[in-house]
Amino acid sequence: MRTPIRMLYDLMDKGPLRALSLIFALLTAGGVMWDPTRFANHADQLPALQGLVLIWAVCSGVIHGVGFRPQQTRWQALFSPLPAMLVLFVALYRFYL
Repeated sequence: MRTPIRMLYDLMDKGPLRALSLIFALLTAGGVMWDPTRFANHADQLPALQGLVLIWAVCSGVIHGVGFRPQQTRWQALFSPLPAMLVLFVALYRFYL
């Protein structure tokens, strides 16, 4: 029996979504490295929890974007691309607008 986590991961396991995930992750990481003060100003001084969520989202986006597919369900749940892409989209929106 397939779990909902595996079904969600299979749904997101498409080439265009992988490319979008990688682009979001690289743009977010590049924005943080290029101008961290601007990013922090747009993120309300980036509290510790938001920073950890952002790091997780970038890592999940890169893992998904390069084509790595975790085999165990617990790792698919931890590095799920859908919530990571949502976090990355919000971070990019707040950074560039």
